[in-house]
Amino acid sequence: MSKVIAVFGATGKQGGSVLRSLVKTDRYRVRAVTRNSSSEKAKELSNLKNVVVVEADLDNKDSLDVVLKGCYGVFFVTDFTAHFVKNKEVDQGINLINKAIINNVKHIVFSGLENVESQINEPCLHFDYKAAIEDYGMKQKDKLNFTSVRMPMYYQEVVSSVLNKAFGNRFLLNIPMDSGKKLYIMNVEDIGNCVASVFSDPEQYKSQKIGLCGDFLKVSDIVLLLNQELSPLKIYFPGGWFNRVLFRNILRFPGVKDLQIMFEYFNLQIMKRDPDLTKKLNPEVVNFATWLNKNRNEIINNKIV
Repeated sequence: MSKVIAVFGATGKQGGSVLRSLVKTDRYRVRAVTRNSSSEKAKELSNLKNVVVVEADLDNKDSLDVVLKGCYGVFFVTDFTAHFVKNKEVDQGINLINKAIINNVKHIVFSGLENVESQINEPCLHFDYKAAIEDYGMKQKDKLNFTSVRMPMYYQEVVSSVLNKAFGNRFLLNIPMDSGKKLYIMNVEDIGNCVASVFSDPEQYKSQKIGLCGDFLKVSDIVLLLNQELSPLKIYFPGGWFNRVLFRNILRFPGVKDLQIMFEYFNLQIMKRDPDLTKKLNPEVVNFATWLNKNRNEIINNKIV
């Protein structure tokens, strides 16, 4: 009988990619876990082969028992920006890990991140909380196999979250980093095959923290590629100093301070990712130029979300 893997956040970007990659292997039965099984995205997933959509909430421990019973594996990602409540993300992650142990789950793959505060003495909560979950999971190695996959910034985020329209067809790339500093980035849709490979070889990747990336580019090279691939759009980089002023003094939205610290961390060039291992896990991973070229029409028409 095929192993059962529960994918939390199945209607989201990372979870959706993982679910589709697991289905593609034809080796697993997949439980697509969502808080709302009646949503349009959930209904679409229910039509996929070997997929069952189930409802659960990371804040509801009883709902986790229902989902995890009989599962071999779990993929999950937590989201600090969904609530901005101190330590709630950590509590959710620990609750899920504990429930997985109780229900005899054998392998968890978690979308983790580094502890930024321990490296630069500045808290970056959406990193640090995932690091706390990651550390807790690693300590359970005598009870289950725990693997962390660390995503970098998405290509989609470079385009839709950072590429801000100025006027006409001219845009500003609001990355508060120096133009000569390099940034790890990746197509979020490429995480799925990486996670499927980890599940297929649990002993090889047991207790590992795997840094994924699809490309590693200078900010200036990102601007160059954006202009090459997205013509007639014109993309300008006003400079790291200008963007730092925006983030520190002008932009006002929940989490802006966290993003400011994140980019300061990136600018220090401390973060490490492993392009060779990423390619081993997913030979189909695409670089930024290829992704831009493939999606240029959608990007130009503002359809990338």
